[in-house]
Amino acid sequence: MKNKPLECHTYMAPSTLGQDTNMGMYTGVDLKKNDVVNWPEIAVPLLFREWGEHAKGFTDGQLWERYIWEGSVVDIETYVETNTEASKAAFIPGIGCTINAVMDMNNIESTHGSKYDTAGLHRSRDPGSGAFSGYHSSITSAATEIPAGSELLAAYGEEWIPDIPGVQVTLDLLMDEADDFLIDEYIPFMQENDKQLSADAKEALWEFTKDFPVYSQAMTNLPRDAWSEVEKFAIESSSAEGQIKIPDDLSIVRHFLRKHYIRPLEWLQTHPNSYCQDHIRPDRSTIEQAGRGAFATRDLPAGTVVGYAPLIHIGKDGREILNIQYSDIYKKGTRYMYDLIINYSFGHPNSTMLLTPYGGMVNYINHAPGSAANVKVRFPDKELIAHKPEWLNRDPEFFHRAIEKIGLSFEYVALRYIKEGEEVFMDYGPLWEQAWEEHIRTWEPLEESENYKHSSEWKEPFFRTHDELEMDPYPENLHTMCLQSYALDDKGEFVFVDVMDTGIKERWYCDVMARKSDGQGGYVYDIDLRIDRAADDDDDDDDDDDEEEDSGDLKETWIFVKDVASSAIFLTDKSFSTDWHLPNAFRHYIQIPDSVMPAAWLNGPDPFQLPPDDEEE
Repeated sequence: MKNKPLECHTYMAPSTLGQDTNMGMYTGVDLKKNDVVNWPEIAVPLLFREWGEHAKGFTDGQLWERYIWEGSVVDIETYVETNTEASKAAFIPGIGCTINAVMDMNNIESTHGSKYDTAGLHRSRDPGSGAFSGYHSSITSAATEIPAGSELLAAYGEEWIPDIPGVQVTLDLLMDEADDFLIDEYIPFMQENDKQLSADAKEALWEFTKDFPVYSQAMTNLPRDAWSEVEKFAIESSSAEGQIKIPDDLSIVRHFLRKHYIRPLEWLQTHPNSYCQDHIRPDRSTIEQAGRGAFATRDLPAGTVVGYAPLIHIGKDGREILNIQYSDIYKKGTRYMYDLIINYSFGHPNSTMLLTPYGGMVNYINHAPGSAANVKVRFPDKELIAHKPEWLNRDPEFFHRAIEKIGLSFEYVALRYIKEGEEVFMDYGPLWEQAWEEHIRTWEPLEESENYKHSSEWKEPFFRTHDELEMDPYPENLHTMCLQSYALDDKGEFVFVDVMDTGIKERWYCDVMARKSDGQGGYVYDIDLRIDRAADDDDDDDDDDDEEEDSGDLKETWIFVKDVASSAIFLTDKSFSTDWHLPNAFRHYIQIPDSVMPAAWLNGPDPFQLPPDDEEE
C-alpha cells in the first residue's frame, strides 16, 4: 500500500505550455483574489550584471538572463541616486524564477516589493553583517480566484518572455500567427482533403505539423491535442453550416491553452516531475549571525524531498564574472569583492563549476555541521525536465557553452524525521566552515559603524532642516532627495507643484531649509534643490549650445523652492552604503559534497580560493 502524499499547497511541475518542455508553478489549494501564493520570498541583489546586459566579455553564465528581475520590481536599492529605477538585476528564487507568462491569461501578480531588515544584526558588532540579503518578503498574490490544480501565470511583459529552444513562446503576436495558420491554411486544407485522408493519416499529418523539423516560434503554440479534438472544436465553433468558418473573435490556440492549464491534484501529487514547494517557510534563524532560516511547515519523514531546485550554472568563468570592482566609499581607491550571490551558490575546491539553486525557500537553508544537519543535497536519480543525468558526465567547458537551458537540479532530502516548526539545516562543507571561523576570528567593525542606520529604520515623522542637521546630523549613509516639480509664482519665486504621477523615478539632491505646518497635522518644506544644467545654458549661440550639450558638460545649480509636500521628499540610503557592500562582509560558496560531485567536473584548482582583488587587470 502506497503512503498517502504529504499535504502541499504549491508545486513546481511541468508547465501546461508546450509539451513538457519547461517547468511551471501550480497551486494545490483554491485561492481567493489577493491571497498570498506560497511563502514570501527572498530577493538577492546582483551586481555582476546590468539589467538586460550580461557581464561584458563573457558568454559563460548568460543562462542567468532568464532568471532575473529588474531590481526596482522588488524595491532593491538604487545604484544611481537620481533614478530609483537604476538598480541592477535581482534574483528571486522560487516563484520569481519559475513562473511562466501568458499575457491575457495571467492569474497572479508575480513577485513584487520587499522588506529590508538584517534580522537584528548590526555592522558595528556582528560579523554576519552583509553575508546575506536584507531584502525579503517579496510576495506573489492571486489576481483572481484560482482553482486548485491551476498553473500560475503572470503578465510580466511580452518583452521578457524568453525564446528557449523547444519551449512554447506565448507572445500574443505569435499566438495570433498560429491561429491564422490554423484557420486560414490548415483547416481549409484538411477540409478539401477530408475524404482522401483516413483518421490515422490526419493524426499523423497533424503530429508532423506540430513537430515540424524547421523550428518556428509561432508553431510552438499549436494545440498539443489530437487532431480529432481540434477539428471537433472547430466544427462546434463554426458560424456556418456545411463548412468550418471560425468567428473572428475566437482563438483556437488560446482555447486549448485555457483547457489544459489546470492539472488534476492527483497528477501533481504523483507525477515524477512534480515537487512540493512549501515544505519549508522562512523565519528568523535560531543560529547566531545567520539572519533568516528555513523551517518545516509540516512533519517531514526521513527521505522526504524537502525542497527541489533547478540549478543555474556557470562553467568556467565564475570567478571573473562575480568579481565586482568597487569605487570604495569606505576607503579611498578601488577594491574588489565577490558578488553576494556566491553565498547562495554551490561550488567545489577542485572545480570551476558554480551552481545557483532556485526553488521554494531552499535559499533560506542555513549551515549546521555533520550530524547537526537534517537535510542533504543530491542529484535526482532520473531524467527530469530540468535535470539531464548525462550532464553529470560533461566537463566545465560544456557548461561554459550551454547558455540556453537548465539541465541540472538538486533535491534537498530529509536525513531524519523533521518536526513541524523545526529549523532545517544542511552541511555547507568543511571549507565553508573553515572560512567562516577564520572570518569570525579576524573580523573587525569599520570605523564609525556604530552610527549606521538604514533608512527603513528611521522613524522620525518629519525631515530635519539644514540648521537642525548642523547640531544633530543624520547618519553618514543617509541623505535627502526630492522630486523636481515646481513653477514660478506671481512674485517670481519657485513654488512646489503637486505631483499627479506617483510613479516618477527621478530624484534630485536637496537640502531642507525650513519646516512649516500644512494646517492638517503634517508639514510642508522650503528646500534648496539641485538641478544640473548644461554648462552652456546661458550661451546665446545656438550652434555652440548644441555642441556643448553633446559634450555632456553640466554645471551644478541650486534653486530655492517653497512649500514642498512631504510626499516629494525622501530620506534615502546613499548608493553602495548598505551592509552587503561592506568590505569586511563574508563571502564563500556552499560546497558540493564530495559524495555527489561528478568526476567530470574536477578541473581545479578552485579559483574562488584566491581573493578577488588578485584578478589581473
